[in-house]
Amino acid sequence: MKRALIPLVMISIGIFPTTLSSQQKLTAANLPDFLARYDTNFGPLEAALKDLASENLPLLDETGQPLARRNMEDRLLALSDLRLAARQLAAKPEDLVLAAAVVIRTEALSDDLFDFSQVAFDNDREELGNQLNVLQITMRENEDLLEDYLLALAAQKQDRLRQLEKEVDELHQKLKEGAKPAGPSKQ
Repeated sequence: MKRALIPLVMISIGIFPTTLSSQQKLTAANLPDFLARYDTNFGPLEAALKDLASENLPLLDETGQPLARRNMEDRLLALSDLRLAARQLAAKPEDLVLAAAVVIRTEALSDDLFDFSQVAFDNDREELGNQLNVLQITMRENEDLLEDYLLALAAQKQDRLRQLEKEVDELHQKLKEGAKPAGPSKQ
């Protein structure tokens, strides 16, 4: 069982998008392609989580005491929720709420991967720990790209709101000017 997990994790490391080049940013145009590559990771990740759950490796702190942590079913559900949100965002790249959900859930998954790598290291599974650590680093890089996209999208939405507020103010001003009584008429 332990040996079966290692190739699976190696496959998932190879599948994870290596992000975009440092000059490129995620945009509404390239986000669906990025998220399609991102989606290919969830199958191997789910399998890795199920394998880790079956091994029941404990997570210990520096003193050797068990740490409280969410059960694996919760983590699998969170992974499923992230996958769904990412697919929805790919269909609606301008959706600010979905973008925020994907960023927040990606960060949580990255934190979970860190925990899993620590579990592996604490249980003398160095190779697995290193592989999970690499996977976690890749997730952090993807998270950074998604965060930048979220901030750019929020700024774009904020600019649009300001434009609309300005237009509304101008319309109100025109209405006020049009409603003023015209002075005495000269006939």
